[in-house]
Amino acid sequence: MSLKAFLLRALNFLSSIADVEGQSDKAYREHRFLIYLGTLMSIGGIIWGSISMYSGIFYESFIPFSYALITMVNFSYLYFSKDFKTVQFIQVLLSLLLPFVFQFFLGGFVASGAVVLWSILTILGGFTFQNRTTTLRWFVVYLVLVATCGVVDKRFDFIAIEVPVEVSLLFITLNIILISSIIFTLFYYFVSSEEKLHAQLKLLANTDPLTEVPNRRSFFNLAHKEFARVQRGVDPFAVLMLDIDHFKQINDVYGHDIGDKALVAFSRMLKSESRRIDILGRYGGEEFIILLPETSLEEATAFGERIITYCRMIRIETPLGECTFTVSAGLCRLGLLNQDLLVLIKCADNALFKAKESGRDQLQLA
Repeated sequence: MSLKAFLLRALNFLSSIADVEGQSDKAYREHRFLIYLGTLMSIGGIIWGSISMYSGIFYESFIPFSYALITMVNFSYLYFSKDFKTVQFIQVLLSLLLPFVFQFFLGGFVASGAVVLWSILTILGGFTFQNRTTTLRWFVVYLVLVATCGVVDKRFDFIAIEVPVEVSLLFITLNIILISSIIFTLFYYFVSSEEKLHAQLKLLANTDPLTEVPNRRSFFNLAHKEFARVQRGVDPFAVLMLDIDHFKQINDVYGHDIGDKALVAFSRMLKSESRRIDILGRYGGEEFIILLPETSLEEATAFGERIITYCRMIRIETPLGECTFTVSAGLCRLGLLNQDLLVLIKCADNALFKAKESGRDQLQLA
């Protein structure tokens, strides 16, 4: 296993330690944001502790090291208990207080290289509570601590250690770099998560969850745009309506789960046979609709006949034996008497009804 693969696997495991069955997307993002915050601050703590030890500041280096250690224990408790609220409180409190403690033992703001800036990350951690009042309280506590440090900073001289100016400058440079990197990483994750969430919500709103084809609303949105484009030109245009024959009987004999499999198998076949420019949608129940732009009547007829033929080949294994089914289709082409999309669809629907009345498993033209 490569190092990259190992790190990705470890990150995926770490980000899922708070997950419970049935949790909301909101909780999912809340958990990951806090876990990433604690992990990134722990990495910063290890870097800080190592630099402190290298600079000869041995005892004080245990403070940033302790952040990483306590975070590890806290997240271990989260993994076994799933008690996110307790872990959340401990982690945010830890992120708030330890930078102030570290600054105190280093002798103040200047000597520590403004290590108190790490507490700014607590503001981000406060947002994981998803409660404005709670977030505001954490922010007020942060401001009070900053103001207190500003007042008593000069009084830290009695414990101040000898920190060379160049080391102090190194500290403040590293603090700015590390804190900026953590803020950027967290917000990059947050923005990416929001974009993925919006994309998922859009997909759910426009897609039939069973067959994974556009639902009726999405179909009409796409169809109206395509129909408007076609009306501006002279390209041929057709609508094909399809309805699985005796679908209720499939449900009654084999069960609704087999009925669902029939819908999925049929929709997959439709997607595989449709062109990229075609617009496929689940019209309702066992009824599907396809808009065929740039398609002559002969081409549309051949396409419809091919769908009917391929449908007969679909086989679904069941405890009661093999389930097969057929489909009826109605086709209507854009003409002078149907210069409206709804009229065109109604025309195809009438042709479908005609196919049903004529014995099913066939294509009828309007």
